[in-house]
Amino acid sequence: MSELPSQEAILSLLRDEPMTGSRLRGALGVPKKMKLSFKQKLADMVHYGVLSRNGKKEYLPGNPDKAEASDDTQDNRRPAARSRTQRTRTEASVKRGVLHSAGKDRWVVKELSTEKEYPVAHRKDAPGKEGETIAFSLYPHPKLKHTMLAKVEKTNMPQLSWKEVTTQFMQENHLPADFSETIREYVNKKQVPGAKDFKGRADYRSLSVVCIDPEGARDHDDAVSVEILPDGSFQLGVHIADVSYYVAEGSELDSEALERSFTQYLPWQAVPMLPERLSGDLCSLHEGVDRLAFTCMIHLNTKGEVISYRFERSVIHVKISVTYRQAVELLNQGSVEIKNLAAVARALKQNRSRSGILELGSTEFYCVFDEKNEPLKIVPRENDESNSWIEECMLIANQCCAKELKRRGLQGIYRIHEAPETRDIMELYYLLPDLFKDAPVSIRDLGKPRQGDSNLNPMLFSLYQHLIKRVAHDEAMINRILRSMQKAHYDSNSFGHFALNWQDYAHFTSPIRRYADLWCHRELARTPKEEKKARANNVIEVCDLISANEVKNQKLERVAIKVCASWLLKDRLGETFEAKVTGAEEWGIFVALLDPIAEGLVRFRDIAIDDYFIYNADKGYVFGKRSGKTFRRGDRVQVQVLRVNPLRGEVDFAILEKLSKEPSRRKPSADFDNRADAAEKMGFLSAPEERKKTFRKRRS
Repeated sequence: MSELPSQEAILSLLRDEPMTGSRLRGALGVPKKMKLSFKQKLADMVHYGVLSRNGKKEYLPGNPDKAEASDDTQDNRRPAARSRTQRTRTEASVKRGVLHSAGKDRWVVKELSTEKEYPVAHRKDAPGKEGETIAFSLYPHPKLKHTMLAKVEKTNMPQLSWKEVTTQFMQENHLPADFSETIREYVNKKQVPGAKDFKGRADYRSLSVVCIDPEGARDHDDAVSVEILPDGSFQLGVHIADVSYYVAEGSELDSEALERSFTQYLPWQAVPMLPERLSGDLCSLHEGVDRLAFTCMIHLNTKGEVISYRFERSVIHVKISVTYRQAVELLNQGSVEIKNLAAVARALKQNRSRSGILELGSTEFYCVFDEKNEPLKIVPRENDESNSWIEECMLIANQCCAKELKRRGLQGIYRIHEAPETRDIMELYYLLPDLFKDAPVSIRDLGKPRQGDSNLNPMLFSLYQHLIKRVAHDEAMINRILRSMQKAHYDSNSFGHFALNWQDYAHFTSPIRRYADLWCHRELARTPKEEKKARANNVIEVCDLISANEVKNQKLERVAIKVCASWLLKDRLGETFEAKVTGAEEWGIFVALLDPIAEGLVRFRDIAIDDYFIYNADKGYVFGKRSGKTFRRGDRVQVQVLRVNPLRGEVDFAILEKLSKEPSRRKPSADFDNRADAAEKMGFLSAPEERKKTFRKRRS
């Protein structure tokens, strides 16, 4: 049911027997998302006397004449008799003031904006310190008329230190603190690789191997080498830490790594998939030392097309280990190694662009900590040019890995990405029809997202290229388009990666922090005699487990950055900020602060406008029933901090004012003064007498 039931339909049910609101809604088949709108309609019918309610809160047909006589009634109660929870919707609910002592166990708050003083309700414990700036709210004195008391607002959590917050966060989310004693003893016995470990391996220590990682990285699991051959083609070596040499299949360490599936990166620490002895030392490709690697040696032509490739276990010696920013500086200084890397990356990206490419990049944020290791600020993560150099090399190595697994018939783990579902595309079209203007594909011609055993869909791919191009660099719109797409996951079949527009893709380049890569390494290292040997774990069960853990880890990483952001706001209750609306649901409006960077929720009751707000699920916005004021994604608003819970990363705001202009509405036709006149002249029943006749006719 897309519309609310008519008054006649409601009355026809209630003539037989009275019903409560919930029972009536069920009988009429009103969906849950329209519950608030239905309740408001019932309230309006009661107000106009069409319905009435008995002592059991049941609705029954009412007397319309009775309501007209009660329209002039007023609320004559004095303020002190009103509920403490009631307040004027046009005022801020939380104020800022300075706390002062007024004698023994007596305190007053001097409001900063008006300099008015309000007594604080008597409490056994002091509400704060002398001269402290605090947040407070007002409520009527229970005995003294026209007197208001101040209530000091606190955050929704005990006063914990930052260390206690992070410790409790780790415990509540069941993040492991360490590895077992058996595993620690096992890895501590491992020695630095020597000559006996190098036997049977390809020796690439003479190559100019470069390792580029983010600043502060401890686990270096990938490095590259690039040679430009006399004919202008490229010899690209992608050298990955050989973790499978140290982690035996089916061992206790292997089981623990599978259970974790990933290294969990939190703003304040990392929860590694492997012990530090391996991830940060023996397996890590440090500069100036010999390390065991798994190499994918790729021969590329001048256009970036793969001519041939081979996988082999190797030993390497990293010559240059720098951060992304330092790599750009080396390029500017004329480094040959970096210059060759930039050239091969450029050729690879140009080759990808010829077959189609989706630039779906969105801004990532990270937390900067002070000297006490407490959050200082949230800032966007900058991507240097060198990020794309490494990314292109890793992408082509991952593609070669998938092709090799298929060629040899191994039990590979593939990274697949399904094409968007038609219903999600239709929802996006309904919400944002302007995005589809001049689209190369008609909505009616979409067809099935998946064809056979392939997730590749040229028609949908060209449509999403158009959508991404239309939104340019609008972060909010890009995220909305991303939500209409499927989530990538792991599978035992190579069904294709829609976003990359590649049929074959796997993960090979990060075995220190991803179990899927470790699995692929083991498969590629199998000899012909070992290819048919039973695996320690079922590949389908492994895919299901690591896919589920990936979703959980991504969620925890998002919550963790919110924990840091809410910690920054815990002492700023009552302060106002400019924010942007990022979304809406039935329970409230989501907003994001511009400075400091933080996100939170505005419940409808905390919108400081005297109105009744309703969420329109079809259009994805909130509107006021009386004022018509709307709140849509992208609107700028002024908000006030109401409540903060750093332990859960939750912040509640109040909207004080809408800063963006209301969207223009269609003007009524000049031939008619109002909608009633228009309906009457167009032949629709609009006069009261005609409506009454129709109503009596239907009743009879």
